[in-house]
Amino acid sequence: MTATRVVLATGHMVDLPDRPCPRFPADQVPRVAAEVRDALATWQVGPDSTVICGGARGADLIVAEEGQARGARVVLFLALPREEFIRRSVDVPGTDWAARFERVAGPAEVRVLGGDDGGRPDDVFARANAWMVDVARSIDPHLHAIVVWNGRRGDGSGGTADMVRLLGLDTSDPRMRVIDPTPGRRRGASGPAVGARRDTAAPDP
Repeated sequence: MTATRVVLATGHMVDLPDRPCPRFPADQVPRVAAEVRDALATWQVGPDSTVICGGARGADLIVAEEGQARGARVVLFLALPREEFIRRSVDVPGTDWAARFERVAGPAEVRVLGGDDGGRPDDVFARANAWMVDVARSIDPHLHAIVVWNGRRGDGSGGTADMVRLLGLDTSDPRMRVIDPTPGRRRGASGPAVGARRDTAAPDP
């Protein structure tokens, strides 16, 4: 098996403390990180690989951290200017997510979605998804994907289910690893509804 060239990461953000229905609570981070490590090891991700993600707390940063630990090149595609993105999609008071973002971003390549592509200000996350997929496929038409997702509709447009649709990969494809971050759920415990609408780097309400 040859080393994987590109891994695109997408998925839910870690829940805000006041989220009424837990989807990705903080206590599931170690378990999700372990499953991410397993996927990257299986795909032989290393110095010849590139990890592409949006940079939000939760799925994005976990995969970016684990990719960097294996020597992979990491590229963060921010949907908003850096400080605004950190405020909306990374930082949670009393947590270390902002510090983790800065540790990942230091050695990573950081790109910011431009505002001159004709898109509307309210669809930046959907536009960023399409941007990431286009760039990932330009490097590796047979890219791999890690999707941290409960398979349900999300809190807004431009997130995980949209990414699954854009990728066009079936959840049974060996190039796609779906990890359910819901408490008590494990990979393969449920079949995500491909094509449902989603969530990810868009801010929680």
